[in-house]
Amino acid sequence: MPAPDPRSAIFVTAQVALNAEGGGVQRCTHEYLTVLRAAGFKLHLTPYPFEHRLWVRVLRKIRPQPYRDAVPRGFADRIREAALTHQAGWILLNQSEAAPLALELADLRQAGCRIALLSHGVDSTDYIHVARIREELHRGAPWNNRDNQWLGLTLFEEQRQHRNVDAVLCLSETDRVQEQWLGAGRVTVVPRVIGDRRLDWQPVAGRIGTVSTLTHEPNLEGLVLLGRELARTPVRGLRLRLVGSPQALGQELARQFPFVDYLGALSDAALAEEARTWCAFANPLFCYPRGCSTKLALPLEWRLPVATTRAGARGYHWDETLVPLVETPVELAALIRRLADPVEAGRQRPAVDNLALHSPRPEDVARLVQHALR
Repeated sequence: MPAPDPRSAIFVTAQVALNAEGGGVQRCTHEYLTVLRAAGFKLHLTPYPFEHRLWVRVLRKIRPQPYRDAVPRGFADRIREAALTHQAGWILLNQSEAAPLALELADLRQAGCRIALLSHGVDSTDYIHVARIREELHRGAPWNNRDNQWLGLTLFEEQRQHRNVDAVLCLSETDRVQEQWLGAGRVTVVPRVIGDRRLDWQPVAGRIGTVSTLTHEPNLEGLVLLGRELARTPVRGLRLRLVGSPQALGQELARQFPFVDYLGALSDAALAEEARTWCAFANPLFCYPRGCSTKLALPLEWRLPVATTRAGARGYHWDETLVPLVETPVELAALIRRLADPVEAGRQRPAVDNLALHSPRPEDVARLVQHALR
């Protein structure tokens, strides 16, 4: 293998993560792509489809293993071919689902090509919350031996993965500690960059908006806990405008809480048009799942007033003297009731603008990544 070019990189990712629209996975992926290009890397995209052959799906059912069979078998050979063709100095594995490839590509490391994990957080972080929420929110089965076994297998697999990469980029300080605990030697937090896409704000009194992937259990839990608290002390005219999917869960929340207007999944353009009528954006999150709340960048870019928890703001450079953070459903509900008044919400807008303007600049984050992947 010729001497690797330290600025040539193979970007390995699930095909779906490259979609122009979507949720947090797509936004995080495009953030990584943007900052890596700004840092001077020549990226060679090597996407893979999710493995869905029948025999693999059967194997997942009868013998499930953490992180196994998401990437098509034999895909490491395609990465080797791309690395040789482009004299790559780095293999960049996007998301933890691709992390098992690191061990398969050990021969490339021996030849001088290095491997980095572009982390969106690790599965074990969320699994603990999923099991807890299953019991507390849905009155499902309590934590059991199957959970114990799965969590143990997941942690050991994550540790193995982290010992076979040269660097990890991650999305928050919470993730940084977890990645280091798992054994990663060099971990760098890539903070959020906030652009300026301010809307022609025309707030409708009482309207609070939120965006949520409802199949993500911490998101659903946050909406239910907030809904319960808002229901305890109803405010006339308050409407929580919910954008997200799947439809069945959104409609169930609207049935459970009469003040919820479920709008379904909206295109980016339709979402921006809807959001210009919101007094504020709510981000109800009351635990620390993996990654960061990428959706919080939207109201900051739009320069909308924001009501978020401290957990919801992880991964952002946040000055609480400008925009305060809260911790509990009681505190968040009180803040939302106040910001539902357009006059009160308007008082927060200059602070949000100041917060966004003092967020890291693209060139700052590019230098950070250059140093991490030196």
